Amino acid sequence: MDWVPVGYITKTHGLKGEVKLKPVITDPSLVQGPHRVRLKKEDGSVTETALEKVRGQGGRWIVKLKDLKSIEDAQALVGTAVEVWRADFPLLPDGEYYWFQIEGLQVYDEDGRFYGTVTEIIQTGSNDVYVVRDGGKELLLPMIDSVVKSIDLTENRLIFHIIEGLLENHPV
Repeated sequence: MDWVPVGYITKTHGLKGEVKLKPVITDPSLVQGPHRVRLKKEDGSVTETALEKVRGQGGRWIVKLKDLKSIEDAQALVGTAVEVWRADFPLLPDGEYYWFQIEGLQVYDEDGRFYGTVTEIIQTGSNDVYVVRDGGKELLLPMIDSVVKSIDLTENRLIFHIIEGLLENHPV
């Protein structure tokens, strides 16, 4: 996956082609322009453009996309997903990962037993919790050093240590 979803256009803003974006990420600095972006409409059609500017914070951002000059141009994009080229994200220090690098990892305990795939990340404030699913089974894995032992992006693998109570409600 070379394109990473960063949000959805919810409505227009002003008369000069800006749009309001409901982000799926929390830090607007990660996508400050200029960036290549892909606009994926609800009907499946895709166009590429450039993201020129992002402002705002929290649950709504105001975004300026290249070639949007009017409210009519912007209105045509309401409901569209905005995706950023993966390589345009800044590099992170060793041991830090973007959500899109974690989602999809195969999860194993230290003995090599498979538990499923990371399908979601819950932000709790103190630490993230990875939701690991395999069929109807679900495991909530706290992202703390005593539990998550290694993440290998090239092998698409996360290894964790079983601590007391972690597998209490998880059938093995």
